[in-house]
Amino acid sequence: MSSYVFLTEVRDFPEAQVVKSFLVAQGFHPRLRDEQTRAVAPHLEQFLGKLIIDIPQDEFIDASQALEGLEDSNALKSVGEKEIEQAQEDRLKASQDMAKKCLINAVLGCVLIPVVCNLYSMLLGFRVLGLEMPLSRLTRTRLIMAFGFNCLGFYIWLTFGSRIIQSMF
Repeated sequence: MSSYVFLTEVRDFPEAQVVKSFLVAQGFHPRLRDEQTRAVAPHLEQFLGKLIIDIPQDEFIDASQALEGLEDSNALKSVGEKEIEQAQEDRLKASQDMAKKCLINAVLGCVLIPVVCNLYSMLLGFRVLGLEMPLSRLTRTRLIMAFGFNCLGFYIWLTFGSRIIQSMF
């Protein structure tokens, strides 16, 4: 039996499985280092380091050529990579729209309808922050401005609200 040598590194376990399946389909005998450990205990993946695919030494040249041909044809890309990028763009757009609504409601809370608009604005702000994605500069600016307007709206309401209500009745 020949010794195994390094063939390639991959980003994650699913990609490693795809590469390994491709090589097996081509008639090679690849081995994923620490495959059983990663399958049973995926939480140890950070401690195990990079995913490395090994191949028997006598199959190395043919396997590396087959793998290069696969990379050249871009067949190694994930099936849903474009869909994932589109979903991320949609989430970014949704977060920007929510931040815009947050700012508009904060301003309305200062000018027109106190408390209700401010509370809704705060809810929208927390929803934007709850998406747990990096905020664009525009979204961050809108959220900061909405926070300021919400503070102003609550200050005005708490300071002058009782006087306004008493003067109405």
